[in-house]
Amino acid sequence: MEIIISKDFIMNVINQIVKINSSEFLRKIFNLSTKISFENDAIMIRVLLFKYYIRIFKIPEQLSGVLEFEHNLPLSIINKEKLPKNIFIDKKRLYVYIPENIITKNLKIEKLSFDKELIILKLKIN
Repeated sequence: MEIIISKDFIMNVINQIVKINSSEFLRKIFNLSTKISFENDAIMIRVLLFKYYIRIFKIPEQLSGVLEFEHNLPLSIINKEKLPKNIFIDKKRLYVYIPENIITKNLKIEKLSFDKELIILKLKIN
């Protein structure tokens, strides 16, 4: 079983975070100047002259659990209180919690890989 996440989906998620956390002016600059690419198990985000990354650090064995990423995102412009409750971010790490349920409990993460414009998550049923 595979879950495929497109570059457009990632861009929409990032746009929502920017929308929640910034002014109208910053949103417009972000929308017009942002480029996203996937390189070496990382999401590269280029905004004007700045280059940010979100890189896989730790993947849980089961689909449920905490995905841990390292990053260099500018925390000064991110309102942590407005992030979804399952996302926590600190100075160098980003944590995404996937709660356990009947589906996630029975799926193992076999492989997480990055293609040119896709994130591919291969799953295996226990």
